Amino acid sequence: MKVVTTFHHPSSVLCSVKCCLGSRDTEHLVVGKINRLLVYSIQPHGLQLECSVDVWGKVLTVREIPIPRSSRSNLVLMIAHPDPELVFFTYTESEDGTSELIVKKTLPLYERTPRPAEFFNNILVHPSGQLAIVSCYTGKLKVIKLKAGNYHEDFDVSLPELNVFGITFLDTPEQEYTIAILFIDNKHHIQLHARDILVHDLELSAQPSLYLHPTSLSETVFPNPTESIPYLATVPTHDLRTDDDDDAFRGGVLVFGGRKLLLYELAGKDAQEKQKAKRRRLEARKSSSDTMEAARARDKEKERESRRRKPKASIEWPWSDVTAVCSIDNEPFRHLIGDAYGRLSMLSLDNINEMGLILIPLGETSPATTLTYLTSHVLFVGSHLGDSQVVQISPAPVSFLDVPTLPIPTSIKTVSPSSLPPFNAKGKGKQSADEDAMDIDNEMETGTGCILANKGSHLTVLETHKNIAPIIDATLVDIDGGGQHQILTCSGGRSTGALNIVRTGADYQELACIPGLLNITQVWPVKMMWQDELDSHILVSTLHSTSLFRIGERAGNYTLIHVKGNSLSGLHSDTPTLAFANVARRVKVGNSPATYQNSPLAVQVTPRGVFLLQLDSVLGAYNEVSRWVPEGTAGFDQRGIVAASINASQVVVGIGGGRLVAFSITEKNDFRMIALREGLSEISAVSCTPLDPTRCFTNHIVVSYWGRNIVEIFQPTANGFVSLCKTSSLPYLIRSLLLYNFGSGTSPKSDEHYPHLLVGLDDGSLVTFVWKEKELKEKKLVSLGHAPVILAPCTVDGKKTVLAAGNRATLVSFDKKRLQFSPVSLKDVSAASRYNAPGFSSSLILATPTGLSIGKVGDLDKLHIRTIPFGFDNPRRIVYEPLNKVFGVGCTEVTPARIGEDEATRSSFVLLDETTYREISRFRCEDNEEVTSIALFTLNEQDKSIPLFCVGTYCYDPNEMEPESGRILVFDVTNGSNMKWADSQLSLFSSTSVKGCVYSLVTVGNTIAAAVNSSVELFRLEVEDAETSMPAYKLKQFVSWNHNYIVSNLASFNDNSILVGDQISSISLVKLENKKLKSVARDYGPLWPVSIDASSEMDIICANDALNLYTFSLNRHNNRSFLERNGNWHLADLVTKFVHGSLSRDVEEDAPFKPQELYFTSSGRIGVILDIKDNNLSIHLTALERNMGYVTPAIGGESHTRFRSPKNTRGRTDADGLAIGFLDGDFIEQLLTLTGSQDIVDKIVAGSNAPEKLAMPVQDLLKVVETLQSMH
Repeated sequence: MKVVTTFHHPSSVLCSVKCCLGSRDTEHLVVGKINRLLVYSIQPHGLQLECSVDVWGKVLTVREIPIPRSSRSNLVLMIAHPDPELVFFTYTESEDGTSELIVKKTLPLYERTPRPAEFFNNILVHPSGQLAIVSCYTGKLKVIKLKAGNYHEDFDVSLPELNVFGITFLDTPEQEYTIAILFIDNKHHIQLHARDILVHDLELSAQPSLYLHPTSLSETVFPNPTESIPYLATVPTHDLRTDDDDDAFRGGVLVFGGRKLLLYELAGKDAQEKQKAKRRRLEARKSSSDTMEAARARDKEKERESRRRKPKASIEWPWSDVTAVCSIDNEPFRHLIGDAYGRLSMLSLDNINEMGLILIPLGETSPATTLTYLTSHVLFVGSHLGDSQVVQISPAPVSFLDVPTLPIPTSIKTVSPSSLPPFNAKGKGKQSADEDAMDIDNEMETGTGCILANKGSHLTVLETHKNIAPIIDATLVDIDGGGQHQILTCSGGRSTGALNIVRTGADYQELACIPGLLNITQVWPVKMMWQDELDSHILVSTLHSTSLFRIGERAGNYTLIHVKGNSLSGLHSDTPTLAFANVARRVKVGNSPATYQNSPLAVQVTPRGVFLLQLDSVLGAYNEVSRWVPEGTAGFDQRGIVAASINASQVVVGIGGGRLVAFSITEKNDFRMIALREGLSEISAVSCTPLDPTRCFTNHIVVSYWGRNIVEIFQPTANGFVSLCKTSSLPYLIRSLLLYNFGSGTSPKSDEHYPHLLVGLDDGSLVTFVWKEKELKEKKLVSLGHAPVILAPCTVDGKKTVLAAGNRATLVSFDKKRLQFSPVSLKDVSAASRYNAPGFSSSLILATPTGLSIGKVGDLDKLHIRTIPFGFDNPRRIVYEPLNKVFGVGCTEVTPARIGEDEATRSSFVLLDETTYREISRFRCEDNEEVTSIALFTLNEQDKSIPLFCVGTYCYDPNEMEPESGRILVFDVTNGSNMKWADSQLSLFSSTSVKGCVYSLVTVGNTIAAAVNSSVELFRLEVEDAETSMPAYKLKQFVSWNHNYIVSNLASFNDNSILVGDQISSISLVKLENKKLKSVARDYGPLWPVSIDASSEMDIICANDALNLYTFSLNRHNNRSFLERNGNWHLADLVTKFVHGSLSRDVEEDAPFKPQELYFTSSGRIGVILDIKDNNLSIHLTALERNMGYVTPAIGGESHTRFRSPKNTRGRTDADGLAIGFLDGDFIEQLLTLTGSQDIVDKIVAGSNAPEKLAMPVQDLLKVVETLQSMH
């Protein structure tokens, strides 16, 4: 059983709308992502997230429903195929300021027989808020009546136009509803019609509406309408009227998406009457008894409907596909237009009669999927290919003043802004086009209008919302070997290609680095006085000596100034220090309780003894006040001190021979032994940190032992140490201990009291226990490498944490009712302590192999995304080569072109530095060649291994039905003369031509497997001339296995097995045996896989084009091997890549889940797939998911079970089974948010009947779910 969870939620923005949802005057922006709606309020400081809802299904679009006679609006969401549905929302605000979207109505749209609409799936709401139409299936519309912003009733109407590109409501008189329809007919002619919605008759008008005369659009203007889908936008009637209404612009419809922007004006009353008369005469002829006359009338009707009419105005569109359009509030005659490369422009119709259309370039943004005008020249740009942005549009250029605002082809005529004549009043000017001209059938002229050729960008980016979609490829790397994995994704497209580096954990910001001080075993901060806020010195211990330093600064460089001479008179510097701390002065007056006061006292513990020191503030020197040494003390047999710990008033030491001693500091500034325990095992570590930081002493002494590897907690009493609790034997030697309260509560009865015991082991493991009711419970183990683990309490962003460090480091904190582990980018820390000094507030001081480092840690659980922009050079494939410390990236550079023209592409293979991501070397492919796959291959030659990059390509020929040629290129990395990685260069090691596209490359043992069109071909590198000093290698094919249609994916495992993904069929498992590929098993079901991976023949996973996940295992029956499909589940997102591994090594070894795979999707989602180790736990979690589905409200879909059932691209069938083999981790984790409602928890436990009652206690389930949540 596997659990699917989300690490990074989808970031691609699909739709957006601005509206006023609340009772206040605040306006809102609603943003739709593939599985979520987010509601932002528009504030003076920017967008502020108010609430969000998850959606079971794929979000298609969201629309505002205006409430008549109100400034408020409701929302309607449309969910896409294969389970289309409408969800009606209302927005509520509580008195405490929280808000949420409440579902008022769901309207399923699914129908069994109709064909889904191919080009236009959408919902449109009439500006009156009384009617909406839905286009979901071919040849029909659903009309929805609305009342007070809510659903009222609906009916279906037949739509004669089948292949619809776009629909929009026209600006018609009140209570009349007319839609403009742009479609392509059966003769591949693009037509623009209008039809009236006859609400009372529950149908569309049989004849085209009189408001807009039918017209055919030129194929030269729209050369590829099925690829560059045209848009329609309504233009309202000018509000400003003159005495002569015939001169005013009557409103119309804009057509976007072609080589020209076209404006068609609505017909006036005279034209409507004229067309009505013609229609009556034609109807009379059609009903004539003369069959020939009736036939001619019908032909005339078809000819009239397909006639090409002259638009009111048109203008050249100089850029690429139009992807988003929006009008400007209060200025509906200005439209903002975004193209596929993020080029933003404004179309002005302010003086349409006098000046025509005016196109004004504004600047570049991310490629927009949605544009929403917010307020005061501020625009929201939602993007699928780049970061979503909030931009401000300035009247004058604000940047890049010396370059054109946007590139415009030289073949298109432009004008300068200064050449424009002054504007007259809106709608006033020359006579509108003659009504008779609307019946003229001729080729369109360019029409009036102009394109401004200005310089400088008018755009300023105010906000950026990070987006890593679409993820084309990804890799998981541990660059520094510190165990903190990071993900690199090939993302973006068009003009926003990028590499994104994604990681989690805490940030370490180094403030000062002091090299040269080596072999440090311990480090402590030193204050002048016990209660001082700031530290004045640093005490450092090695295996042989102790040194005192202060930090000095000169010209921005920090140095350690060694304190020598009289200042060290009382400090024992010729021996290592085991513990050091400032302590308080104990004061006792009469019989009153003792108090603790500020003092210049400090305690130093060395193997020789315990020393109380006092700082002379005048001389700046320590003087010894008192001491206790084992040597000469009766009963201690001259044994040395082996471990020590100090708090504000106590000193605890472990002495050789198994003796534990605790001292207090008396009023006379000497040591008083308060407890002694003999006969123990040899002590390895002690700790006396108080659980209550407000107290100067503790009643809990933690001790660990050599050999036995156990931890024991004692309480010091007048009769000695009393054992409270001990652990079982731990796996390795214990090197550090800390009993620590992560909460703010000082009493065990407090709700904020979270005491835990942390144990650092010698093998690099960290063991944690919960300290509760004088017992150690819930043992957990986390690996931090292989070096001994040290523990250092600290505070991060006001939160109590503990730094646990060895080879790797992690910050331990308490959140969500459990310990959380946040990896930190630190390696090989041998000692650490908090440090607070001028310029270094709330910092850490760390001892590393190169010296001391002082820095700050922040953002415990932050997801860090760093973007390396590539612009038009889009990364498409990536691999990491650790020996040369480089990334190999396959890129495709795209040159924008106008609609109808071919985009020029150029592909290359790039070498990048692993830390700076600077380009080191680049190999450029041929002009018609594109990189399609990359793999790493290691050539073992004699006593050395040579890492090689294998690059697969294909050669594009527009005359070929499928690729017929490609290459496999093998590169090695050669270093420069000074042997620096920065001087590395790509060298073509070998190459060979293949007869097709190299869709995928993997290494299988010492061979290279390539997916070439329908075959799997194996290659090996052979020496051509071994007698030369530098032998040349040749790629030689020795196996070809051709039993598929299109092999688009390969995955290898076990050095001899290949998983083959056929894009049209399913998957196959083959093995390399005796230099031949042998078919082992095949899945014969139609799967259409798009991504595959396998770790063994029993653990195969794939994703298909219907957004499902499947798992397979190899089984045998009656001497026949077959792939058994043992898991299927609907993800509702397109997986583009599987990567085997996990995000972090800081995983509890006894955790019930094992991270197995990472998956990446086109929407920017990064997810984790985990294996459940225990079959019984799988049963319990399956029951929990089932019962939660009964009580958890759904937004979209009939139920959670139905939503996660596998789908196909052609809709649902009765043969579709339920999901098996997978659990929805994100859904299960919602249990943690429901614990506040006991009624809901009781319903989940009870199920719908007695057999469904949960067998596992709720508290145990909560612990399991908390563990699950911590693993992604």
